[in-house]
Amino acid sequence: MEQIITIGELAELLNTEEILNQNGVSLDDKVEVKISNRTLSVRSLSEEERAKKIAALTREIFDERREVFVELAKGHQ
Repeated sequence: MEQIITIGELAELLNTEEILNQNGVSLDDKVEVKISNRTLSVRSLSEEERAKKIAALTREIFDERREVFVELAKGHQ
């Protein structure tokens, strides 16, 4: 049985290393966490997957904030 604990405003799910290893996750891995239909899934990300996700999020942020970045690039007038 796993346990959820709180530390300040954070909640942590405590798992044994054995449980993590069964899912191919190791200590200090970067992971993707998804929730769907009240089900929490955790999976390890390869460096390539991680880089693609970071690039996609960066593009999304720049697209959403394009006008602000353009104004900042103009500098003080």
